Amino acid sequence: MERCTIVVGTRDRFSTLIACLERIRACTPEPHDLIVVAGGAPEALRQEWQRRFGDRAKLIFEREFLNQAQARNLGMRAATTRLAVLMDNDVLVRPGWLRPLVECQQETAAVMVVPVILESETEIHAAGNTLYVTYVNGRAYGHKELRMHGMPYHQGSNMRRGPVDYGELHCQLVEIEPTLRLQAYDDEILEVGEVDSGLTWARAGLGQWFEPTSVVQYQIDAPIAAVDIRLFDWRWNMRSILTGYRYFEQKWGIDITEQGRFRRFLYGYNRQLGLLPRLFPSPLALGIDRAAGRLRRGARAALAPLRAPQWVAANLKAWWIGYNDWPRSTAE
Repeated sequence: MERCTIVVGTRDRFSTLIACLERIRACTPEPHDLIVVAGGAPEALRQEWQRRFGDRAKLIFEREFLNQAQARNLGMRAATTRLAVLMDNDVLVRPGWLRPLVECQQETAAVMVVPVILESETEIHAAGNTLYVTYVNGRAYGHKELRMHGMPYHQGSNMRRGPVDYGELHCQLVEIEPTLRLQAYDDEILEVGEVDSGLTWARAGLGQWFEPTSVVQYQIDAPIAAVDIRLFDWRWNMRSILTGYRYFEQKWGIDITEQGRFRRFLYGYNRQLGLLPRLFPSPLALGIDRAAGRLRRGARAALAPLRAPQWVAANLKAWWIGYNDWPRSTAE
């Protein structure tokens, strides 16, 4: 099989990297190079990763946090192969995952191939993607469709290889030269880079495909460790994401906030990390935050006297992450 490079970048946690790399080692007998790109990782982590993986991977460390586009571009520039798999570090590959991606690219000449992406052992996150656009008074509103989202997946399926509008960033195989030349991964975009890259490749007339016989799992419920707090807070800051969304709209003429609906998703995703550890990043603050969360869920009625402080904390967190800066959903 043609040799390719696997580029692993940190998404919103550092703590998932070791499991990701160990799974790659266990499930990837095909010839490949391995590059790890991490920005803003503490020195202790960098030393541990170098000790554990330095003999079989090229590790690229940057001082500041990196978004997915920045990490991917750095990794591709360091690669010497024609093809690269670009993967977030919260992905766990499954046996037989790599060969089908490479074969699909060779047989279709696709610039990008995306596998089946699960979000649990037996549930699909996405099997390729479609971009739906609707219009209101001449303004275009884009909506992201994750094909087969929430459907069960067990020992294979009847899904077929086929073209897609874009692919989830969790795991993609790409042809390096046109991807870098077209700047398909735009450093200015913190979120929604999957749609931006899909539109960039499509504008150049390059095909994007889904390969159903390659399967990986995205760890959607991976716990946040203390070492992840600052990265997670930076990665999901809604003000920074909104800046990228406005940049996307200027670039493509499409409002991609999903008519305000994505605001609710971002707020819900940010609920994984409370205000206290964001203000005071430490194992102690994280532990207190989790204990308070369990207490709230287990005794809502008994905690009625605490509703006012909870309301204050919730509003402070909404301000901290930039929730109130986002346009409201048309359904609100």
